[in-house]
Amino acid sequence: MDSLLPLLLIAAMVATFLIVVGITMPTETRSASQIAMEQALGANRQYRARIMGANSSLMPLMQAAVKRANKTDGANQQFLRWLKQANWYWAPGESAPPSPKAPFWNLETMWGEKIIRASMYGGTVFAIVAFVGMIYGPLFFNTTIAPGLIAALVLGGGVAFVGFGEPDGAVADTAASRQRELGLEMGFRIAELRSDVLAGYTIQRAIRNMASRPGGPFIEELRRIVMVLNTTKDEATAMDAFMERNSGSEIVQEFANQIKMVTREGGEIAPALNVLTEAAQNRLRQQITQQGRKNLADMSRPVGVVSMLVTFMLIIIPVVFSIISTLNTF
Repeated sequence: MDSLLPLLLIAAMVATFLIVVGITMPTETRSASQIAMEQALGANRQYRARIMGANSSLMPLMQAAVKRANKTDGANQQFLRWLKQANWYWAPGESAPPSPKAPFWNLETMWGEKIIRASMYGGTVFAIVAFVGMIYGPLFFNTTIAPGLIAALVLGGGVAFVGFGEPDGAVADTAASRQRELGLEMGFRIAELRSDVLAGYTIQRAIRNMASRPGGPFIEELRRIVMVLNTTKDEATAMDAFMERNSGSEIVQEFANQIKMVTREGGEIAPALNVLTEAAQNRLRQQITQQGRKNLADMSRPVGVVSMLVTFMLIIIPVVFSIISTLNTF
């Protein structure tokens, strides 16, 4: 019976946790605009309810997230840049909603995700380790509960730190991947734009035609450009928004500045597109070559490991056994 006591205590703790979670879960009282935003984002409904619910038990954490997001420091500027580069950014005035895969879409929700993950991960680990330490510490190690609480604090703090940094890595990786795909797509899409312009279309008509086709990140950005053009009728505003969302990309800066210059000063866009096409295709070839080298290096690692294992099993192990058997004969 004594051996079942820890299991019964663990079961009681799990049941209590489930009851508390069921009681404190916020009710999904959302307005029509909030529901529309959820559908546009295609995100987790429970997370949206935690963020938006008026009676949410996590409102103190959300208030802390909003307070931190309002600070104009280097971290927030970097997060905002990543959100836009990853197509995860959503705010009033944006011409189009972000990617449906975006787990958060502005600084407030990103900080909220960081704080929630740190609290949930750290709190869960702390509770489990503290509980185990309180039960098994005095039982098996004849000590007080203090070492268990210290271990719970250390482990819980470490896991909370990992959870706090998870959103940073997710948005940074997505931003880098999307910017790389954007550069690759522009390598052959600019040539298509040049063909349309040489066929007699204006650059605005060529952009609109291309935006209606299926494609990747560049087509998504062209659709945003068309939306801005439909609203403002100003190519410079549309190109500035394009560059601001994809800051750091040289080919994006060159493309947008050339269109702005032709629009502002007049002239032919075809020669500029010729130069951009050559530059974009050279960059495309360089990226393909670099990716090929990276893939070759990645493939060589498992081959090397397998070769070492085969050599170890077929040569080294038989030699060792042969030496051992020889020594045993003496």
